[in-house]
Amino acid sequence: MKKRFFFYGTLTHAHDNPVTRAVLPLLGPARRGWVRGRLHAVRHGEGWYPVLTPVSAGSVSGRVFGRVFGYVYDSGPRFTRATLRLLDSYENCDPRRPARSEYRRRTVTVHVPGQGTVRADAYLFNRPLHPGLCPIPGGDFAAFIAARGLSALGSGRAGARRR
Repeated sequence: MKKRFFFYGTLTHAHDNPVTRAVLPLLGPARRGWVRGRLHAVRHGEGWYPVLTPVSAGSVSGRVFGRVFGYVYDSGPRFTRATLRLLDSYENCDPRRPARSEYRRRTVTVHVPGQGTVRADAYLFNRPLHPGLCPIPGGDFAAFIAARGLSALGSGRAGARRR
């Protein structure tokens, strides 16, 4: 099963958790990229995780929330439907019941420096934004938690979460 993903949070190689340890070996090398959107952080239990909401190109020109940074990963030969179900489960994404899902897996356009654009699946926040979400002005979740001494949810360190 051939897939391409854009991960921008706890699913990237910048974070160590049980899902990244299971899935990342089944994917090719990471390529840095960005998508148009807004990124917010959510505190959950002992950690943080990001939520990505897409915005149209015209609505973000010149705005601080215009780019969300992450990585593009291509699936390798050992990536299976079971792997995709693991990712969907981790992201609370049920393609059969999207209204109940925290995230929806959607195809986005990813800008890859020096390579143009590629299409990839990303997990997009499927809930309304609310005041309790913490904006990430730079659009980079790993940099956000590192600068604040936080940890990502599932990392096993006191402090944060996913994507």
